[in-house]
Amino acid sequence: MQIKNSEKIARVATIATLAFMLAWGMVLVVAQIKPFWVDEWRVIYNLKFKTAATIWGPLDFMQQFPRVYIELIKAFTSLFDYSYFTLRLPSYLIGSFAIFFSYRLSGRLYGSGHFNRFLFVMILVSCSTFTEYFVQVKQYTMDILLSLVAIWQLLSLLAISSEVELNKRKYALVLASFLVVPFFSYTYPIAIVPAFMVLLVQGIGTLRSGESKPGIKKILLLQWLPVLCSLFSIAIFYVTDVSQLMHDNQMHGYWRHLLMDKGFDLQSFLVNLWMLFAEIGSGFAFWWLFGLLGVSSFIYGLQSTAADIAKNRLSGHALIRLYSITLLLFCIVLFLAGKLPLGEPRLNAFTIPAISILIIHFLDALREKASVRKFSFGLSVLLYAGVIGNIYTTFFASITGAEYARKLDIYESTETALVLAQAKNLPIFITPEVAYPYDKTENLPFKTTVPGDWVLKTFPAYKVLNNIPVYAVNDTGAARQAIKKLPSYITAVMVGDGRSYHITNR
Repeated sequence: MQIKNSEKIARVATIATLAFMLAWGMVLVVAQIKPFWVDEWRVIYNLKFKTAATIWGPLDFMQQFPRVYIELIKAFTSLFDYSYFTLRLPSYLIGSFAIFFSYRLSGRLYGSGHFNRFLFVMILVSCSTFTEYFVQVKQYTMDILLSLVAIWQLLSLLAISSEVELNKRKYALVLASFLVVPFFSYTYPIAIVPAFMVLLVQGIGTLRSGESKPGIKKILLLQWLPVLCSLFSIAIFYVTDVSQLMHDNQMHGYWRHLLMDKGFDLQSFLVNLWMLFAEIGSGFAFWWLFGLLGVSSFIYGLQSTAADIAKNRLSGHALIRLYSITLLLFCIVLFLAGKLPLGEPRLNAFTIPAISILIIHFLDALREKASVRKFSFGLSVLLYAGVIGNIYTTFFASITGAEYARKLDIYESTETALVLAQAKNLPIFITPEVAYPYDKTENLPFKTTVPGDWVLKTFPAYKVLNNIPVYAVNDTGAARQAIKKLPSYITAVMVGDGRSYHITNR
């Protein structure tokens, strides 16, 4: 009865929290109350000022974004002149689909009545990458969604061996997904390769068992045809897109502190590996809790998976656990090879479903031992309270505080000034303060201020077709001298610092 009631409470709390996230996300999409920030400015600038053809080349401001994905976003947002609503909507839709998808996937992984089933969903949607980028103009919600899709694809292919009759529509959907999704995420190829390895293990095990099951060769063909399609798409994706990322020396230099490209260093290895697990949690206490729990679950998962392999009992959920272990080991190998930064939440968010699977496996194993059953139950409750609480506090914190108030003031004042300047066809002189808080060197990794001219052009109110000139100045006092350098036919300009604007005559 206690287990049944606990599962019911967990389900209600999960559904209520997810409903809150969806509703609050829609508010942020519809109401202009979430100003854009520096990472979004850089993407929006490329959306607005690069053509559909040039967007396939190098992106400005050291950006990398799956090109097919950004092309679709550009095609959609350009139809509505890059309005606030259309810039925020794509990520919200992807994130919302990820919420529904993770909930359905948790049911497929664990079935109904599983108390820890909802941790799979809540750990994912409460991580900093999901809550921060839920409605942002970035690709990270897609990375998270496709990490779930990779698990679904694996489950779908594994299920073929036990199906009495192939569901042709479902199989066509799986096949199409393998062809299409590689073009939408740089981390999806990393997430799907371990699935191929698990499929290979299952296939070898089936053949070695000497089963005389009718149609075994057909089953293996049906399982591996989507894999071949996926490899084909990944190869095209690499040539047309990923190769640019791999040769981006600036990007490589930016993340060098999280790469082991100068030889093995034990301290860096252990610190970055710890961060991979700990960064799932938010706040000091849960940072430590997820770090300890994640490392413990990873070690236990290695042991239990090794035992399953030794005893030839890799089937069902053991194969999903093998996938999770293989993915994390694959990431570690890429880290050691200097190819994948380890310990940055947004770059490693695709590993969270796998880590969640291992954590749940560890908690379930503890719960089977009578001596620590209450401890396991209490730990699960603590995790539920932490991840659910983090969602509410994160969204509340995102629209409160002096910094938020100033950013919103800048956004609203600048939007109003842009409308007026464009109506009067006035050039604009803008100071770095419009880029607050990135107008200060201490808030930027490269210790350089962000000039205001290109930032102002990313505001939705700035119309690309009008293309009024925008000039960066250090302060509003320098504007009068700068005006004298403009052509004589310009008799007035708009001058501002982000929060206040005025028209200055020549």
